[in-house]
Amino acid sequence: KELPPPHSSLVRPRDVLACMGASCCGTSKCCRSCSLEENELLYSLAAGSLRLGGVCTPRNVWLMRYLCDSKVPTFLLQDHVKVEEETLETPGGPLKLEWVLPTWLADARGSPSSDARTLPKGKLRRIMLYMHGGAFVLCTPGSLRGCTAPLAHALDAALVVPEYRRPPEHSIHAAIEDGFAAYGHLLREYPEAEIILGGESAGGSLAAAMLVALRGSPLPMPAGAFLMSPWTDISGEGPEAGLAHTRPMKDTRDYLPLDLIAFIAQHARGDLPPCEVPASPVYVEGSLAELPPIFVLYGLDEVLCGQIEHFIEVWSTKGANIQHLGVRGGVHAPVLFSFCHAPSRDSLPVLARFFGAPAPRTLGCTPCAEVGEGEEKGLVANAV
Repeated sequence: KELPPPHSSLVRPRDVLACMGASCCGTSKCCRSCSLEENELLYSLAAGSLRLGGVCTPRNVWLMRYLCDSKVPTFLLQDHVKVEEETLETPGGPLKLEWVLPTWLADARGSPSSDARTLPKGKLRRIMLYMHGGAFVLCTPGSLRGCTAPLAHALDAALVVPEYRRPPEHSIHAAIEDGFAAYGHLLREYPEAEIILGGESAGGSLAAAMLVALRGSPLPMPAGAFLMSPWTDISGEGPEAGLAHTRPMKDTRDYLPLDLIAFIAQHARGDLPPCEVPASPVYVEGSLAELPPIFVLYGLDEVLCGQIEHFIEVWSTKGANIQHLGVRGGVHAPVLFSFCHAPSRDSLPVLARFFGAPAPRTLGCTPCAEVGEGEEKGLVANAV
């Protein structure tokens, strides 16, 4: 079905993102028994509202930041996650880190605190360094809590999200440097933890570029990588920028207007060569056999679906160990819609199994059985 736009033109993207921050946990019988009709309507309204915002917003980076950079209030988050902060001193200046934690982990310190430095290090068994999305130039860790909160809960892990420097004021290189500053910090402070690298959209591209840079580096590879709807090719000129291998016929289903993608692509890459890493990791040269296992999640109805599948094919040919999952009916960054779209929500236990995560510790609800093979095939496609 095509996703209709909302009836009100007053909906701002940051308001929709705030609603998404209150995502359904998706792990209890009560969560999964919600009316399918109500969820379908809510899904249509959520995606349609974001699309309407993308269509109507003037093509001005700073105005778009005003609409997209606001934090999702913590009181809207489900009880199973908490948010804390930490600041690192780096050569590029202070770097803020947002920690999104399962509640049991945040409470394990035994005393009230919002400082991530006081977390009991022995309890941090798995940490995902997560590069947030936002087309390189938009959004903050706080505005993408609709993605990070469900992931922290599903993986039963801490997510650490750096507020990296963004184009056009800074190069994509600066964002990657900030990512490595956070990565080095985690390796030093939590040597016994399993470190995973992740990111969605442009953040997925940054994570992919970091994996490429780690080849031959003295730093160890992460234990695994998670790329959600990675935007790994921002080459092209004019109205074709950033749209290589995309499927324009899908544009009516997704919330990303084609002209917005092209506008952002040219602002994001600046003077960088568009057909090289780090601007476009799909053009990497050499073998990728030494990379850790990678899980790619995307929506089968998103504009970038064809580009993402091309990226998977290219990287797999070069030796990367990739498993991928296309969410049936899913749009860009499916986890963002896990609160109202059953196939997007049911991708979370598949992701958890890939990383060997334990069943989430739910608060006040009974866990459901894992998605069965037959049910999974009915909801998602392209699992390898």
